Amino acid sequence: MAITMYIDQPEKKLDLETTHPHFKEHFKASFYLDKTDVYAPFGYEDGLEVLRRLEEYFSDKSDQGLNLSAFPKYMMETVKKSTYVPAKDDGEERLKQLLAEFGDAVRESDRITVSAALAQIKISGYVLPALRDAALESLHREIELNRIEQTDTGHADSMFYDLLTFTKDYTSVLPDMWCRHCTE
Repeated sequence: MAITMYIDQPEKKLDLETTHPHFKEHFKASFYLDKTDVYAPFGYEDGLEVLRRLEEYFSDKSDQGLNLSAFPKYMMETVKKSTYVPAKDDGEERLKQLLAEFGDAVRESDRITVSAALAQIKISGYVLPALRDAALESLHREIELNRIEQTDTGHADSMFYDLLTFTKDYTSVLPDMWCRHCTE
């Protein structure tokens, strides 16, 4: 089964016309495609770069080497030259330790992970289960960090719920070989 990819036009704003119908049907809040909202998945520089890089990947039929579930780690370590800090179900003390040890890399890792999952859905209409799970863990950590630091949660709660209830993943539409390829 071929999946139609929805790619934004270069140098244009995020557009509903070039957004997969599955994304439009499920992620209805206007902030999802708002490039000016710093709490939105594509409203900050790194989030938009994640989207653009994934669009390039999906447009280049000759490139089959990208591990999509490891894309956030690739972005943090290779592109940003920073440490990727995967989200886990950590308690408050461990979260404080992570912030002390890795600083901004904790939140950057979370935001890039969430942007990668949502970009994959925006482009293809589907998400790898491993990437969705990583994004949910990242959103959970962001919500907890915001609670600890008593800061604005932005759209984290809404994104968590929307991503949690999104049920279209690659395992339901693509052969096992593709899914293994995406997660190796």
